[in-house]
Amino acid sequence: MAGRRDEGGYLTARVVESIRLSPSLIRVVFDCSDANGFESSGAPDEIVHLYFPADGETAPPEMTRRNGVLAHHDGVARECRNYTVRQWDGNRITIDFVDHVGGVAADWARSAEPGTALGMWGTRSWYEPPADAEWMLFIADLPGLPALCRALEQLPAGLRAHAIIEVAHDDDVLDVPSAASVTLDWRVAGNGRAPSELAAAVRAYEIPTGNGYVWFGGEASAGRAVRKYMRGDVGIPAKRLAIVGYWRDDKEAWIERYERVADSLIDDYDRIAATGMGEAEAEIHWDEILERAGL
Repeated sequence: MAGRRDEGGYLTARVVESIRLSPSLIRVVFDCSDANGFESSGAPDEIVHLYFPADGETAPPEMTRRNGVLAHHDGVARECRNYTVRQWDGNRITIDFVDHVGGVAADWARSAEPGTALGMWGTRSWYEPPADAEWMLFIADLPGLPALCRALEQLPAGLRAHAIIEVAHDDDVLDVPSAASVTLDWRVAGNGRAPSELAAAVRAYEIPTGNGYVWFGGEASAGRAVRKYMRGDVGIPAKRLAIVGYWRDDKEAWIERYERVADSLIDDYDRIAATGMGEAEAEIHWDEILERAGL
């Protein structure tokens, strides 16, 4: 529910290059020279909303603003997905797509070639470590890997960081440069192919002394287990914890259950958010609301 937002603008992004990065990742570089106010926040986990062409379209049309709302006001149903920006370099945006069966974005990325286009709108991010952080713990599976890699690349020298990462294949392991002192724990597990080891690996990790920051990007139930351990057992304050559920293993069934009680849950969240708590704490309360509802 929370997360820092930058309403930004909308642009038609055209493919410059598409390469197979690993068995599970397809890297697509977009030309975004017509950004028109669409700018990077600089946060390593910033996402953009991708709008895929409908049947018969080579690209979605430009969005228009009607009654203050920027959208496609043409009644055409277009698939939209949120994706992390792996790199934002001037007029180039790089996105690493996870290749999996049945994914709208994955299907599109497999056939992407120079000139292929889609729509982009954004951005939004969650990563906001306190300035006094002496160490960081990053946890991710494949969908969270681009943000994790970008975060490690941005860390300054002298900072300690540990990353626990689940991938689907041995060849998905990437070289991640960083100026910080970083240790990496790669696991071939989870990702809808096998049980996740992320929560167990976090419990096995010896939490350093001093002020820290924990960021998670991956499957929602694994994120919940990490959040409960960090908040309940370790006592990490909300401002030092960002848990981002990038996907759900039981998405269709979860959505069906959620839609039956959504209005009541959102009312509960609005009452809590109205107390003036910070976004990080509000995000934790939202997950607790979902858990109490059996979601």
